[in-house]
Amino acid sequence: MSWGSSYGRIRLIKNEGVLDIDYIPERLPHREKQLMELMNIFGSLLQSGREARKAPKVLVLGDIGTGKTVTTKRFGQIITAEAQRRGVKLYYVHINCRKQRGSFFNILLTAIKKVNPKYPSRGFAAQELTDALMDALDQEDALMILTLDDAEALLEIQDKKRKTDPFYSLSRAHDDRLGPVRLALICILRDPSKLDALDEATKSTLMEYVIKMPRYTKEQLMDILADRVRLAFFEDVVRDEVVEFIAEVAAGRGDARYAIDLLWRAGKLAEQEGSPEVLPQHVRKAIASGVLPLIRKDVLEALPLHAKLLLLAIARTFKHTDEAYVPMGDAEETYRMVCEEFKQKPRKHTQVWKYMKELSQLNIISAVPSGPGVRGRTTLISLPIPAEALEKALLEYLEKELEPGVDGGNGPR
Repeated sequence: MSWGSSYGRIRLIKNEGVLDIDYIPERLPHREKQLMELMNIFGSLLQSGREARKAPKVLVLGDIGTGKTVTTKRFGQIITAEAQRRGVKLYYVHINCRKQRGSFFNILLTAIKKVNPKYPSRGFAAQELTDALMDALDQEDALMILTLDDAEALLEIQDKKRKTDPFYSLSRAHDDRLGPVRLALICILRDPSKLDALDEATKSTLMEYVIKMPRYTKEQLMDILADRVRLAFFEDVVRDEVVEFIAEVAAGRGDARYAIDLLWRAGKLAEQEGSPEVLPQHVRKAIASGVLPLIRKDVLEALPLHAKLLLLAIARTFKHTDEAYVPMGDAEETYRMVCEEFKQKPRKHTQVWKYMKELSQLNIISAVPSGPGVRGRTTLISLPIPAEALEKALLEYLEKELEPGVDGGNGPR
């Protein structure tokens, strides 16, 4: 057994970046098929080159942690290198729509600035930006594959004031334009039913190609973890039975992100304790630490502001009760107090209900209709993670997101 040391502390992790959520490995166990599908679909775009007459549109579907993001980003690396080899100018742009707060303007501006970094940031409507993006690609004689990750955020914010449908605009970007195609599209979704909000023509166009990411099995998670152990840890400090234990814990949801996060946390705990290896007890502590397995930092950080405020209200409601469930009305009352604390204008009940549904869909909370024995009809909320840990994490994110005294009550999210 061998490991490094630093300042007298045993080091078990030799490359912590390999365990980061943004790390893109060269090898993607059990996603080779989906990666090949993407290459086959978009390879024709490179083969046709300037004469290409059709821009592929691909829908990537799968639950959290099933490899949607890492597979598409790895595809982006591969096809960019292949385009360069063939002398084709290609931009692969991967944008998380939730981190852009569902703003179509911000998404388009990010895409344009990949082509023209000096493009002005203000003074344009969304449709003008779409046209400007196409013009910029024409001028560069370039192609772009635009990947919209967490595309639900664009669908969820379809407010009545919006004059431009993002998906219609992007899927029809080549209409009435002469010359070669320039813009291809990948949309990443967890819930395909969200597409029902679109008109049938746009929905059909976006579903030209559909690639599904099934949940990982225990055995598949073991393969993924084995790769990360080899790359991230010193030799012989993570035994096979520990890898199997982590895979078994994560297999219930088939979530590779959670499995890798558990591996990282267990490794850090083992280092802190001065252990010469990562043991099952460190995995158990990792499961019970922090915000627990049902919510990861990237999911929490990407929540809209008022979803964070509502979640903070729910956490505080559970801090002061021993009940397993609380009525939504109680949480909503606390939410209004939290909004006052952070100088935000509370959203109306209908919007709060939408945030609650989003939190439920992300498995952060559970929301069920009240049953017999409860006076009146309401929604009962349960919280499967420690309220104190969740409150602490949310306060850290809110402190970064909000400047003291700034009123964010007029924004759409």
